[in-house]
Amino acid sequence: MKRGTLALATVGTTLAAFAAGAAAAWVMSGAAWMRTGVGPGPWKTNAGTGDATAGPLHRALVSRTGLWALPQSEVVYFRALTDDDGRPLSRACVYEIAGRGDPPTRWWSINLYRDHFWVDNPTDRYSYSRTTVARAGDGSWRVRVAADPQPGDWLPMGDQDGLFLLSFRLYQPAPSVAAAPQETPLPGVRRISCA
Repeated sequence: MKRGTLALATVGTTLAAFAAGAAAAWVMSGAAWMRTGVGPGPWKTNAGTGDATAGPLHRALVSRTGLWALPQSEVVYFRALTDDDGRPLSRACVYEIAGRGDPPTRWWSINLYRDHFWVDNPTDRYSYSRTTVARAGDGSWRVRVAADPQPGDWLPMGDQDGLFLLSFRLYQPAPSVAAAPQETPLPGVRRISCA
């Protein structure tokens, strides 16, 4: 084999290996998102999100889906890809997230994402928080998640299918949240109905 042909083959093999490695990292970071984490009910979180000491797969996951993540001392990010019974979130269904008060944190928010981006909707409603959610006299609150308009606080699922994810962020949480996330009192994600 001539030297020029050998050099070209080496460059081609190197580029193919790089492309295969990048593709594997992309696939693995998505798979890690789906199968790892601890938390109460459908909510999951991973230790080390936003921490510089997190492993390479975790950092790839955060860079792919959670840019500018803060360390757990500032925010604990819980996510739900399913309802309380483990069924994937679907725009064909109506869900309810109902809280009896506030989790142990200074401030919280609930957001809905489709394919890792906020869901475009005509109401420009992307989240509810401790200070914007409507409360009953006893401090309880409810947020409906559905494609069609709902009474009260409603997070629209939009008009396209995709991978739906609910995010429950606890800002400046009590130390117990990071220490034992599975014991954090978070509301369920109850499926009300499906079309």
